[in-house]
Amino acid sequence: MNNLVDVNDLVVEFQTQSGIPFVSTPKSIRAVNHVSFAIHEHETLGLAGETGSGKSTIAKVLVGLLKPSSGSVSLLGRKIDFGKKSDIVFLRENVGIVFQDPVRSLNPRLTVRDIIGEGLRVSRSKISKDESDKISSSADLVGLRKSALSSYPRELSGGERQRVSLARALVSPRKLLVLDEPTSSLDVSVQAQVLNTLKWLKSRLGLSYLFITHDLKVIRFMSSTLGILFFGKMVESGTTPDLMNSPMHPYTQTLLKNAFLKGENDLEVPTSEHQPASTGCVYRKVCPHVFEKCTEQPGFMEVGYGHIASCFLYDRESKHTLTTTSDDAR
Repeated sequence: MNNLVDVNDLVVEFQTQSGIPFVSTPKSIRAVNHVSFAIHEHETLGLAGETGSGKSTIAKVLVGLLKPSSGSVSLLGRKIDFGKKSDIVFLRENVGIVFQDPVRSLNPRLTVRDIIGEGLRVSRSKISKDESDKISSSADLVGLRKSALSSYPRELSGGERQRVSLARALVSPRKLLVLDEPTSSLDVSVQAQVLNTLKWLKSRLGLSYLFITHDLKVIRFMSSTLGILFFGKMVESGTTPDLMNSPMHPYTQTLLKNAFLKGENDLEVPTSEHQPASTGCVYRKVCPHVFEKCTEQPGFMEVGYGHIASCFLYDRESKHTLTTTSDDAR
């Protein structure tokens, strides 16, 4: 199976003000911290983690909305130079995105026809007459009624607005769709319709997906492989069944345990419960298994076939005695 996308050692940092009165020294925040993954052709990779884990930042890098601070992104074997307009055009011609909130992502002053047409303007400023047929075909492909083309977003239901976003992303041929919480704002019955449409489109068009969600059922239904992020760091990845049935990293175990205890499908954990360590293992401040070795940065350890976790618990060469969390270990 060929790799469609290769992300290697990706770092994304933002500069913010220090927050101290009369001090303007900028502070660097690392939203994505040396993350690597691959997306194979016709595969759906799921990304999960709490708010602030870097999921949406990664999504925006893959469509050229954000520039990496370091690391590399390759698409179809071509390494993307984010400083070159031609490379950004190549990225956007092959990668589409559907955002979480269809209300804010759709221009309220444009008709649905014009909004879908935006997907044809990646490298051109004007749509030809012949391309108007592509707009109608794309709307039909995602199950959007023809009469909606002359409507404005405010006149549509939530499910219809999300289908408009899908039609815009697919009006030009794409290899990869980035789906950033595409059903979180929809009610359960509409969610099911949109997810089934996404499944059908993937098979019909030979697409690959990067699927970002907190929903346990959606992850199981949509993704073949899964990566878990904690404050910008990938801590575990593997096939979705393996990772969901046998989570190995303490953070993944906490995410799934909390969801099951609540009797819900939401993997979200209140950010206040977790704070990252600035050195060593990013999870060691709250990890119940922390020990002396955790002051170092763990690499990825193989914990099963195609299943890896960034945790010294699975380092065969690490001689340690487990202790409870202590200030000294932190």
